[in-house]
Amino acid sequence: MKRGKILLVDDNENDLITTKELLEKVGYTVIQNLGWLGVTKNVKFLNPDLILLDVNMPALSGDCLCNLIDKYVKEKKIPVLFYSALDENYLKKLTIMKGVTDYIIKGDIFQLYRKISHYTRKSN
Repeated sequence: MKRGKILLVDDNENDLITTKELLEKVGYTVIQNLGWLGVTKNVKFLNPDLILLDVNMPALSGDCLCNLIDKYVKEKKIPVLFYSALDENYLKKLTIMKGVTDYIIKGDIFQLYRKISHYTRKSN
């Protein structure tokens, strides 16, 4: 059963592969985006149901990338979740400050499945 299409944005190839495998095991289609290049095009033309966005990327961080994709995200009502190993208190504040949907701590598989399921169900 297909559960939705997720755009996964991360500069760490190992994190991309691992997260993609975890999400595909439970039925999601995952579009990988290594780093920030091409994200706007993928949001605009591939119509993901959810964007999972690493915060800590070189050159253009995930929180700054939010500004570039904001128009398309709002237009298409796509939930954006920060995905990071940064401090949880910092992520909570950043999520509110940037107006994104939520955040997930990298490595917390239960939280990953629970929040992805919750927000893809809401967006469909």
